[in-house]
Amino acid sequence: MCLEILSVQDDYTDVRPRLPKGGPDGGRDLQGFHKESLLFGAVGFVNDATDLGQHRDQIKAKFKEGLENALKEKKDGTPQPKAFVFFTNVGLTPGIISDLQKLTYAKGIDFCDIFDRESMRIVLDSNRGYAIRFRYLDLPLNDAEQKDFFGAWADEINSAIGSGLKGIDQTTKRIQFLLESQMLLNSLGTIVKLDASIWEVCKGEFFFQTMLSLRVHSEGFVGVTFGGGTEEITETLDEWKSREGGLTRNGQYSFGFSWLLPETSMYQCYIDGAEKLEHPKNAKEDERLEYIRTSRSSGILEVGKSHFYFRTLSEPFLYRFQPTCKMIELDGCMILFECTAEIAEHIDQITIVRGGYELLKLSKADFRPVKGSYDRLKVPIEGKQEVVPREMV
Repeated sequence: MCLEILSVQDDYTDVRPRLPKGGPDGGRDLQGFHKESLLFGAVGFVNDATDLGQHRDQIKAKFKEGLENALKEKKDGTPQPKAFVFFTNVGLTPGIISDLQKLTYAKGIDFCDIFDRESMRIVLDSNRGYAIRFRYLDLPLNDAEQKDFFGAWADEINSAIGSGLKGIDQTTKRIQFLLESQMLLNSLGTIVKLDASIWEVCKGEFFFQTMLSLRVHSEGFVGVTFGGGTEEITETLDEWKSREGGLTRNGQYSFGFSWLLPETSMYQCYIDGAEKLEHPKNAKEDERLEYIRTSRSSGILEVGKSHFYFRTLSEPFLYRFQPTCKMIELDGCMILFECTAEIAEHIDQITIVRGGYELLKLSKADFRPVKGSYDRLKVPIEGKQEVVPREMV
């Protein structure tokens, strides 16, 4: 009870008991901190306590004993306290309390607090102490005290409940993420957000790809290069709008090249029985054994939009058509983005997503454009590098 009374007072923190059921407690019933000062405490209760001189003398002796024990050098290396607190169920006069406090200050204590019977009663009969009083003294709250208690603590109770539920929810989500991180990836996508429409930026003619390399290969799977570009522009944005809707005739393509190590199980899965393997059309001879085309698709290109999205990997259906890895294996991987110069100048945000997770989010301030050329890129046969500018970023 004394411990809880102290815990609801201002400036007391990390208050805890030593050996409440008895035993060698190193000369301190409780310890904690008053503001930033180390605090030791003692308790002196008397059976059938009265305010007679006999009991007061008994408590004064108990106080001095507790103070002396608190100031003794501790075998566990605990430093000397700078604050001391004492609890008693005997009523003490202001003069007795003042004399006891002067005694502690003379021995090098900076702060001394004494809770006698009346001091504890005041705390227990306040909204800070109703719950303590009910728990230890079995004194129920009357209607007025219940209103006072809930009026003072309703917001804190709701906040504590909300914080607990939020903590549980965060822990559950963390556990779910760690479990899913051990599963094979079924999809990985790059979302590119521009600061203007695709038509305004490049009249629809663009190329963009993401190159991802793992730190350690996954059964021979080292990484993947995926992206896409313009397939054909047959109408302007105004021409499409003038048709009053409908699907645009403009087209785009997407591709994926997987980087696989020869002589590994993953590599063998994709070359065994294959009549023809497609490699990047500008791949060097030694690279042709490693970079294998594992995905392709075509679709409409909505040049009025200010973003585009390319994805790689695939869900299994009897057979997994693209090599993959676990999400946890993406940790520490290297990612490069390569695109036409017009696109690079207008990129506002790039996001890497996997299912319901946002794995990476980059704003304009997070990347720096560097000039390059198509010659080093892993582009597919349908890539139109002879049409678009030969400047890459």
